[in-house]
Amino acid sequence: MSPLKTLLSILSLFVVLGILSIVYPEKGISLGSKEDPFLTLRFPALTDIFEKAETEVVQVDSNATPIEKLQAVDPEEALKQMLAATRQKEFTEFSDSLKFYEDFFKEGMTRFDLPNNDPTWFDRFFKHLEQAATDSSVIHIVHYGDSQLEEDRISATIREDLQERFGGGGPGMLPVFLGTPSQTSSYWNNGEQTGALVRHLIFGDTSDLAPHRRYGILAQMADLHGAATINLKKRVDRKGKVDAFPHVGGYATVKVLANKRGNLKLTLLYDSTSVDSVGVNEDGTTKYKTKVKNVKAAAPEVEKMNKLAVYTWKLPDTTSSIKIQMSGNAEIYAISADGRYGVAVDNVAMRGSSGTIFHRIDEELLAESYKAMNAKLIIMEYGGNMVPGMNSNKSKVDWLKNIITKQIKAIQTANPDADIVFIGPADMAKQIDGKWMTYPGLAITIETLRQIALENGLAYWDMHRVMGGNRSMMKWVKQSPPLGSADYVHFTRKGASYMGELFGEALKVHYDHYKFRERHEISNSKLKEIQTFSDSLRSNAMATEEPAAPKAPEAAE
Repeated sequence: MSPLKTLLSILSLFVVLGILSIVYPEKGISLGSKEDPFLTLRFPALTDIFEKAETEVVQVDSNATPIEKLQAVDPEEALKQMLAATRQKEFTEFSDSLKFYEDFFKEGMTRFDLPNNDPTWFDRFFKHLEQAATDSSVIHIVHYGDSQLEEDRISATIREDLQERFGGGGPGMLPVFLGTPSQTSSYWNNGEQTGALVRHLIFGDTSDLAPHRRYGILAQMADLHGAATINLKKRVDRKGKVDAFPHVGGYATVKVLANKRGNLKLTLLYDSTSVDSVGVNEDGTTKYKTKVKNVKAAAPEVEKMNKLAVYTWKLPDTTSSIKIQMSGNAEIYAISADGRYGVAVDNVAMRGSSGTIFHRIDEELLAESYKAMNAKLIIMEYGGNMVPGMNSNKSKVDWLKNIITKQIKAIQTANPDADIVFIGPADMAKQIDGKWMTYPGLAITIETLRQIALENGLAYWDMHRVMGGNRSMMKWVKQSPPLGSADYVHFTRKGASYMGELFGEALKVHYDHYKFRERHEISNSKLKEIQTFSDSLRSNAMATEEPAAPKAPEAAE
């Protein structure tokens, strides 16, 4: 019989059986008397067949494999079980991988305190960092602080670490007048001696105040009347030591920030280095000679905003030495020397300041300056100068909250696209009853600043905790070589460098966490699900742990 005839025969049989199941009496056909039939013929109805198929309970062997167990149940239910098992396996793997990060975020000594304990807080900043390399732009991290930052301390180490990782060069923004020498750059101007340049500061001695609020992004400015020259080059270590900051000398983008209404003429000269072959060495290798010549750059590009004028040179070569000649009548707010793309970290040290000055800077000028410099992260490192006069008195705490909140709001208003990290004071000690002790007002200062930062959406980094807590400054001073200076307040250069390394490492943990989530396509909502899953596992583990046996009482002495 052909396959087609066989199929038709089977279908015909199913049709006949289907008709019989419909027309066959529900109670069957009885043979014999109606009251006492000796045989009843029944035929199952279609509803009986399908109801049984739907409600039949399948017994599964307890020794069956997972696949056999899934095959033994309804396909839809099996699919749900498979998805649940896959999700649990995936979440378990992610939970294990993320545990290191979660432990650091919760308990790490160098951790950041983050608003709502959100581990994704730095994501926007990291995207800006990566975008800089993609579109060949420079983003600035403006590091404001007190005398702990002088000489480009702390900032230099953070800068070097980020420029190594994300590209960039140069020291970033510098004021016309550098209050203290820098450990990374040689910088000077002749305008002070000639009288062509006069400095005005918004912090420090009131005699240095300007008759206006136009201090700009560095909280200071210089009035130019006449001609002056500014020189900048990378500082060379004459002792022949290993260069600790190799990227700080890579100038490729130079900017001058001045007032729009000024009458300013600028000329840039820079050292251009060339290497030429000049023969053959005795061993047969090519002999080279390095030549350095001073080159005059083309005229700068000029961008004028409402209050700010930005003069920009894009140099054809990277250099480590520039000279800016200026003349006219103008207000100069900053000089910037950066790489061609990547990261710039600006060291803005304000001796004696508590950072209570930002609300007094011209709002529009500050906003235009942040925009011109593409500032995407602001670091506020303050508090140390408040500690000596601080206590838990409510009026002092309220004053601190109000004044620091006002500064944060001023920066956020001027630059809503930037994130802000607040670095609190380090451990500080003074002699009490002949012993070096941590300042009594330090604890309340730290807790108040932390609270202010978190309430206003800032990250907080606790230098006091990072150092080791109370009395840690004494240990830092006693290190060999010392990490803390003899005043038990400031870091040595080595201590400041170490603090910068710790900050950079803490930031790197967050960046690694960011890249892990990116690789595995873990969205913020999925991350929260994984965290909830992890918490439930830990809660279950704690609940199933056997309680420790009661400790036997010690014998009485």
